Amino acid sequence: MAIKIKQLEITGLRGIRDTLSLALGEKSVLLYGDNGTGKSSISDSVEWYYTDAVSHLSGEEIDLKEALRNAYFASEEESNISVNYNKAVINSQKKLLTKKGKLVSEYSNVTTDFSNYLESSKKENLILRYQFLRDFIDRTKGDKLKNLSDIIGFSEVTKIKDVLRKSFNSLKSEIKSQNFENQINTQKQTLIEKIGAAVSQENNFYEKINEIIADYGTGITVGLMEDVDKVLLKLKTPVTTKIVAELRFLETYQSSLTTLKTEIDLIDKEYDKYFKEFEKIAADVQSIMQTYFAEMLKSGCNLISKKFHTESSCPLCLQPKDLNDLQSEIKVRLLEIEESSKKKAVFDNAKISATAIVDERIKRLATLGSEVLISDTSNSTAKNALDELKKKMEAYKKAISEKVTSGNKIAIPNSLKLVDRDFSELKAVLGRIEKIKKALATDNTTLLFANISAAKDAFQKIKKFEAEREKLEAQKKSLGIIFDGFVKKQKDGLQDFIDNFSDTINEFYQYMNPGELFEEIRIVTMGEENELNGITIEFKYKGNWVSPPQKYFSESHLNCFGISFFLASVIAFNKENKFLLLDDIISSFDTNHRKRFADLLFEKFADYQIILLTHEEQWFQYVKQISKRKGWIIGKIKWTETKGTHLDENPSDLKELVEADLTNGNVTLLGNPIRKYLEYILKTICFNLEVKLNFRYNEVNEKRMPDEMINELKAKINKASAELKLKLPIIERLTSSNVFGNLLSHDNPFDPKIGDLKAFWNDIIEFESVFKCQQSTCTKPQVSLKNYDTVAKKIRCGCDATKYDWK
Repeated sequence: MAIKIKQLEITGLRGIRDTLSLALGEKSVLLYGDNGTGKSSISDSVEWYYTDAVSHLSGEEIDLKEALRNAYFASEEESNISVNYNKAVINSQKKLLTKKGKLVSEYSNVTTDFSNYLESSKKENLILRYQFLRDFIDRTKGDKLKNLSDIIGFSEVTKIKDVLRKSFNSLKSEIKSQNFENQINTQKQTLIEKIGAAVSQENNFYEKINEIIADYGTGITVGLMEDVDKVLLKLKTPVTTKIVAELRFLETYQSSLTTLKTEIDLIDKEYDKYFKEFEKIAADVQSIMQTYFAEMLKSGCNLISKKFHTESSCPLCLQPKDLNDLQSEIKVRLLEIEESSKKKAVFDNAKISATAIVDERIKRLATLGSEVLISDTSNSTAKNALDELKKKMEAYKKAISEKVTSGNKIAIPNSLKLVDRDFSELKAVLGRIEKIKKALATDNTTLLFANISAAKDAFQKIKKFEAEREKLEAQKKSLGIIFDGFVKKQKDGLQDFIDNFSDTINEFYQYMNPGELFEEIRIVTMGEENELNGITIEFKYKGNWVSPPQKYFSESHLNCFGISFFLASVIAFNKENKFLLLDDIISSFDTNHRKRFADLLFEKFADYQIILLTHEEQWFQYVKQISKRKGWIIGKIKWTETKGTHLDENPSDLKELVEADLTNGNVTLLGNPIRKYLEYILKTICFNLEVKLNFRYNEVNEKRMPDEMINELKAKINKASAELKLKLPIIERLTSSNVFGNLLSHDNPFDPKIGDLKAFWNDIIEFESVFKCQQSTCTKPQVSLKNYDTVAKKIRCGCDATKYDWK
């Protein structure tokens, strides 16, 4: 069910002191009020109800709750806004009250239904004010993208894309840092040495083992890895274990350090790349520091563009500054920061890659250092050599971990580079390996055991590396396909949305600006390949595509775009609510644009409930005529010191109010409602009988005093109707009343007695009945010259029950 409002009541918020009640019944409402009468008190209250904020009341110096509360409200009084909808379960009141000396707010409805509704509504476009019309246009291309992305949920999709990209890059980095090819080649070298062949298939490996054990009469034919274990078990002797364990350790040590030695170029290449990027950034560290100020500068720019800050000073440092100059400077700074961010991204990538390479080597050295035999006294020299290599790799790690903003220098590549002497222990280890092999040469069985054992280990490592590489490559390939597909879908999806969104914006804009030179307004994405950097606004001007709008549009046209964007957003994004609040948004429009905007609302948003606030008298009169036909509620907002912002009551409301107060004996401030009602019926009678009053300008005519009208009415009756002359006593009773005399001024504060008021009110009702038919079936109850009987020469009501002679 699309949500519309049935009843809106506001008490004690902003300029509203007494309760302002709008019985909307899901209908639209047009409210007119002069500047200062408190129209925005309504929009402020509604905005606070939905968002717990008021956009033009944000700022460090403003306490929102205190700013919201009516200035005349006592601390024990409760300010509130109540909204009843066409879905009763979400009806709620938001209160602002004092608890323990502090102003707090709370909703009366704490159900999940209301909570979910409120959360959904926060994402929708419900309120538009004049000062925010140009918000979207004035934002940077990146901020435009963010703004639109946030609205349509595209930013969440972008986050997923970034996660996919990071995962893809992480896999690439992992494959690179593992250096599988090098590790596999090292193990193949071991295979050549032990069994004379760098086999890579299981069958080939088993054939080779069968070949070298053929002369030993083991009685075993190897066809599985378990068969290799059986062979090793058969060849194993008591002396074999210790010798072979030592040989295995030395060979592992030797192969690990040999592999690391072959990777010196890889390590240095990555560190050198990182070092150069570090130097670039360190030489211009201020540009990187600027990237940390980007969000703050954007916030400052928003404060100015949204007019939250209007003083001629910087909103951040409060130093004197021209706001236009400041805004331009901030935009230049943001462009510079964008360039700095690109440099930082290159640096970050170099750091990630170098870190992964070094961490992998440190991990391998740590694995070697965990071998049991490394702690044997016979291997102390090897251990020391290993520890030195660890220190060198840690030195790389430390240099890469240095913060570029620290001001510290990092080690130049040559000072860290691994050199041959770092691997001098290899020579001694190789010597020990040769010595053991020589000793084993006379013990063929033990040598055979050692070779097969080492070959099995090398072959399994090859298979393990190949499997890991294959798995990572497969993941990288799959992720690459997913990423490319995702980006394409994302761009296509966004483009489809933007195309439709642009069409709607253009439709609304052209509706308000027919036949002008600006055509085909559209939103365009910016960015290359997989990147999406921002969006901008383009349109055809004299047949050519141009941008930005600020360069070509007048203030009125820019505001037309702002309204078009907002209304298109309503159609695109508002899924929960079917109502809008438009607060004085046509102030900069000329007469034609105002008329077209009104027509647009009635034609394109006929099924929406609209709360339309304006202080433009002429536009109000134009919209009022259409609103009446469309069944809108129409009202005027006024402000008095005693009531604050309130609605000007209509005649039926006034009558009910007066009679209720008279019944309850509540005569305080009853003079004005009685005066207003008397003015109303006198205006109606004088209009129907064409009683003429001296000309005055319109705003004065609206305030004709009762005695002016009643005197002219009596004069007219004396000349035109003998029958109505018989009714003059009731008119005389009215004018001779002390109450009538006291009513002859607007906003009269006099304090009459209840009896006098009741008698005066009865005279008013009797006076009204003289000129108004009392038959309930009469469709035109007012006695009027429009119903003049030319034959009988009588004025009459529509059913002819009430009539008087008239000449």
